[in-house]
Amino acid sequence: MRRLLTRLVTLGTVSLGLAVSVGFAAPLSMSPEEARAFAWRSLQNNRPHITLQIADALNKRDPDSFEANLLRGEALRSLQQPKAAKGAALKAWALAQTSEHRFNAAHLVAKSYFADGAKLRAQFWLRRAAQNAPDAKARRLARRDFNFVRRSKPLSTALSFSVFPSSNINNGSTNDALVIGGLPFRVPASGQPHSGTGFRLGVHTRYNKALNDTTLLRLGFSATGTTYRLSSDSKALGSGKTGSDFAYGAVEVQAGVTLYPDSGQTPGFGASRFDLALGRSWYGGSPLSNYLRASAGQDYHFSKTARLRGTLQLERQNRLDAAISSANIASLNLEMQHRFKNRARVGYGIYLRDTSSRSNLVESRVAGGQVTYTPPPLPIDVVPTFSLSAERTDYPRLNIGGVQRVDERARAAVSLLFPKVNYYGFAPTLNLSASRTNSTIPIYSTKDLRMNIGFKSTF
Repeated sequence: MRRLLTRLVTLGTVSLGLAVSVGFAAPLSMSPEEARAFAWRSLQNNRPHITLQIADALNKRDPDSFEANLLRGEALRSLQQPKAAKGAALKAWALAQTSEHRFNAAHLVAKSYFADGAKLRAQFWLRRAAQNAPDAKARRLARRDFNFVRRSKPLSTALSFSVFPSSNINNGSTNDALVIGGLPFRVPASGQPHSGTGFRLGVHTRYNKALNDTTLLRLGFSATGTTYRLSSDSKALGSGKTGSDFAYGAVEVQAGVTLYPDSGQTPGFGASRFDLALGRSWYGGSPLSNYLRASAGQDYHFSKTARLRGTLQLERQNRLDAAISSANIASLNLEMQHRFKNRARVGYGIYLRDTSSRSNLVESRVAGGQVTYTPPPLPIDVVPTFSLSAERTDYPRLNIGGVQRVDERARAAVSLLFPKVNYYGFAPTLNLSASRTNSTIPIYSTKDLRMNIGFKSTF
């Protein structure tokens, strides 16, 4: 009976609520509900041409039928007509009345754009589908498809924006007066802490191309800018400074390659990364430096949940504000990461940095360590990450009043992500940090309290 029914609908024209005219066959009568159910079954059985005939008949009967337009779009997509499918899907979106309708329509629009090669627009509509998902299963489907599109797209661009109040945007001294060689000196207003609000905007573009099964080529461009608005207390210091005097910006081009091992066996070596970056930075609206940075990194997996990452980095900075401050910088970073069955994560590591320069203020040696912890999922809608770090910086050639400069800095921070308070897959973040630097030369002792408000993609 099913074969006969399929044949009749294939050969004939559906007249819903009436008889179906099928040439020499006897008329077949189907209600709109029966026709819709049969159309979906035909689509599942890889007979989209039948679905399209039924959808056209349903659409002729009621042009404002959501399901008729959705069926038509699904059938056209299966028949490899993405532009026509997109038109039907957009009409279904306009007619959607429920979250389930909006999810299905947005998901179909995304699939149609993807089939037509418009991957960026497909990602937008997948975010729209996730925003209107009727349940967690539908939301996971939209996220899965979004990640698939992202992996298939060699070129991607990300925007970032954050606002952060700070008690010390200029890294000013916590001491307004100091004694050097038995003589008192007053720290000028420009060297005292300036509080205010920072605004940071960034754009990051990358291009990935797999050269073979184990080699990935990476090209990138980034531009970031930070400016400030001073508080009334800072203006009252009388330094004559404005927020733009502390503005910082940088542009950078990058090239790199990632080499993956032939097998992912553990324990064993993981991915190797080699990167090169060329950039320019500005401070206070004036050119600060040109720089060239090269780095090499290696992963080692002790198990599927424990990874060690080592990174060696060399950088040359040519200062444009003061040539004497140009520097060669070498750094080494070792970081261990653990993931646990309860989905908690712990990371810890050490880092060393050596800066060589003709300037006594710039040449330095740094040694430090850090630890981060993300607890297992909490019963409330928040994902916190806690971090602590401490470092010591020696300035071997900087001596004031017979005292060599040595700075010791400690920092504590917590980052809060609110994944369910999201819009189109972007959730708000709140970052709080407190840092303090104690120096053997009091003018370099500082402290800073900072709050950062931003957004992060949950996909």
